[in-house]
Amino acid sequence: MKPISYPSAAEFLAAAEPTLLRDEARNNLILGVAGRVKDGHRYGNDPPVFVTVDDAGEVVAAAIRTPPYPLILHCDQDRLEAVDVMIDQLWTSDPHLPGVHGAVLAAAAFAERWTKRSKGRADMGMQMRIYCLHEVDPPVDVPGRMRFARDEDIDLLAGWMLGFHAEAVPGDPPTDPSEVVLRFMESGVLAVWDHDGPVSLAGSSRGSAHSAAVSAVYTPPEHRGNGYASACVAALSQYLLDRGSVFCALYADLSNPTSNRIYQRIGYRPVGDSATYTFIAPGSGAN
Repeated sequence: MKPISYPSAAEFLAAAEPTLLRDEARNNLILGVAGRVKDGHRYGNDPPVFVTVDDAGEVVAAAIRTPPYPLILHCDQDRLEAVDVMIDQLWTSDPHLPGVHGAVLAAAAFAERWTKRSKGRADMGMQMRIYCLHEVDPPVDVPGRMRFARDEDIDLLAGWMLGFHAEAVPGDPPTDPSEVVLRFMESGVLAVWDHDGPVSLAGSSRGSAHSAAVSAVYTPPEHRGNGYASACVAALSQYLLDRGSVFCALYADLSNPTSNRIYQRIGYRPVGDSATYTFIAPGSGAN
């Protein structure tokens, strides 16, 4: 086995996409982020990292990182020896790796082996369930309608985006939530459920060859319990399918049974679980 680094997302996808598309739903995150970088999107100021592990001409592991975010890893559970090869490469090229995200077994194997080498530790963060939808089963009798976000919504939705991050990814608030809203509106889709004004939010800003990913699903507390999120996600998913996607994908926090339940009610089916680990350097003083 040998590691291969790539100077661009286009070259990475040329090598890794055929392997990743074999399980497109589970790999929607790495495919979607790489695709956005290929299209010119920047996630931070530092250059992204793209690596594969090749075994006799076959890609058996692939990873990308868009600093300051953790590594996104793909490695089949029966090829976990490729993780060691990946670590050998990243130990030199990206020694201050902050963490890893991937399928449960692959992420756990990477975290264990990385921290064994670093003498630090890995703290497990959010565990997510990956869902896939081919046909929408919309809720009935939810008042209101889906519409796309408008300029006059930006200030309100920026506050909602802060609320979403506080609940979904605590500790990682966006520097400029209004800019996040604008990026969704300009390069993706940002939908609101409107019932005498906006009451819920859902977006889609990345996809893969045959899919679109739904994210940033948020209903402010005062509007919860009315079915607005279910209706908004269902309507947005139908729009994405009608626009040409074969399926929609989304991630749901396993610690939130309500969101997992409503997604399944509208047609989303689980395809796998993922985990994120944060790496704590030795002597950092972090608890």
